[in-house]
Amino acid sequence: MMTVAEWSQHCAKVKDAMRDWVKRFVTPISMSVEHGHGASWGTGTYLEISGKHVLLTNNHVVTEVPDGGRLAHLPGPTDDYVAIGSTWYRSSYPTDAACAVIPNIGSAGMKKAVPYDLVESQFTAEQDEMLFWIGFPGFTAERHEVPTEARQRMTRFGGPLELPGLPMLSQIIRDWNGENEERFDPAVHVAIHYPNEAQRSANGPTTTLPHAKGMSGSLLWDTKYVASLRNSTTWSPEHARVCGLVWGALDKPEVVIATKIEHVRQGLGWP
Repeated sequence: MMTVAEWSQHCAKVKDAMRDWVKRFVTPISMSVEHGHGASWGTGTYLEISGKHVLLTNNHVVTEVPDGGRLAHLPGPTDDYVAIGSTWYRSSYPTDAACAVIPNIGSAGMKKAVPYDLVESQFTAEQDEMLFWIGFPGFTAERHEVPTEARQRMTRFGGPLELPGLPMLSQIIRDWNGENEERFDPAVHVAIHYPNEAQRSANGPTTTLPHAKGMSGSLLWDTKYVASLRNSTTWSPEHARVCGLVWGALDKPEVVIATKIEHVRQGLGWP
């Protein structure tokens, strides 16, 4: 039987390894309505599908852009955001997914596209499996504070838009199946614990988590770590597979909601 301290060490190891593996695939998404201005808007992931690179995020990230606004991503190697001028292929609620074909990311960039063979055909995570995502909280508000416009991360006059990424390792919440929450469909969605506080390191102090707004569009990864423990096999972050797409958050219970990957694939017409 594993102690709490031992489990904390396992979690920290997996989080750090997944962070280092996944960060190459993710990008903040900014929104601009005028030259020299940019605001935090969402999270995206680069994927390679049939030889093309696509940027995946949520449908609501795209549809909530005000008139005249433009979205951009950050492929590197500089801190310059690149406008997304492609057509968006979209699937509305309950899938809430959108993707756009983008120019292939060059080898000089810091980012890479997720190979499509790392995308599961359906959500099959084991019970109590560790699930992981990286998102870009767009506000300075804490978990249960109101994300007002005054607290939105933004830049003016051409300065860099700095959006720190948040790596999260968590599990599906137990004993909740969407009661009293009409947006949650257990056939389509999963609810992953996103508490008010969490540890950044093994057996370290807890810290208050940021408000989830801005992390919409984060890919959810099935780390396969618990499965490896149960099968007594060696684990690597390269064993992880994409299993869902984060699109929303609730305060009661404290969760983020993700669409199961099979519904994302079907909604966007992926093979």
